[in-house]
Amino acid sequence: MPATSRRRPATRKGRPVLTREIIAAKALETAGAEGFPALTMRALAADLGVTVRALYNYVEDRQDVVHLAVDLMLSSWSPPPLRAATWEASVADYAGSLRELYRRWPRALLVSLDEDTPPASVHPNRLLNLDRFLALLRDIGLGIPAALAAHRHLSLLVLSFALLVDQPAARAGADRSALVPDTWLEGHADLDLPALREAAALPLPTADEQFDQLVRAVVTQIRSELA
Repeated sequence: MPATSRRRPATRKGRPVLTREIIAAKALETAGAEGFPALTMRALAADLGVTVRALYNYVEDRQDVVHLAVDLMLSSWSPPPLRAATWEASVADYAGSLRELYRRWPRALLVSLDEDTPPASVHPNRLLNLDRFLALLRDIGLGIPAALAAHRHLSLLVLSFALLVDQPAARAGADRSALVPDTWLEGHADLDLPALREAAALPLPTADEQFDQLVRAVVTQIRSELA
């Protein structure tokens, strides 16, 4: 007789209480807020209000859970169409789609540092969207090496922006765009920091305005390559 599948439906009062989709969503929520090291089967089961044994009715192991979470994250990344005729707006739109992905699950983006992800588990969107962006820059006259450098620059800027600007602002429930918190300067009143104190007294752009400046810097880089 064929072996019985492990993925039997876990039920409560005759109704299913778990699905792989529910597990993926909760795992991604945890990883997005705390990072993948915080994602354990015991913690996940507690968050879902089930036993660890119940989880194993739906997933093979923790690596399966990680794969589900990453797959869910990248499946939601859908940049708008990229058009060479309006390439500057397309670069901005692509950057905006990255920012939305990153700010939604900021710590989950460090999965390549936290987890061993085999090549077969890479979501197609990670390849397709990169290919489309490189094709956009190639179509406006950039060579592939320059296009790749521009993409690398943009990705690093957006990732650092999400981690250092967007995430702290989300935790504080406000736009934390100050150069340094006032409390830092007050706590070190004895330090001679004339330039920093003068800079800190100036009004700074909002987070959205800072992000627009970031994108314009990359657009300027691309323009210089085209020139």
